[in-house]
Amino acid sequence: MSQIPRNIEKIKNYPIKNGETLEKLIRKLKQIINGKREIMYSDIINIIIREGNIGEEYKQLIIWCNYKIRLGNLYVEFE
Repeated sequence: MSQIPRNIEKIKNYPIKNGETLEKLIRKLKQIINGKREIMYSDIINIIIREGNIGEEYKQLIIWCNYKIRLGNLYVEFE
């Protein structure tokens, strides 16, 4: 039972650990979307799948995006 809270904390803190990958994907999405609309977490998932990116880092990023979507946050918030 105690492992569940630790896993949730890992998911919440994903961007802090692997920000480079996230920034790279967001830069690509900005070029694709070209300012027509805001970037959504589902866009990040779609570009990972479309490009065929494989690995633990991308898997964790997809889990983090799904977590944000389930919380009701559809759009990526830039800090």
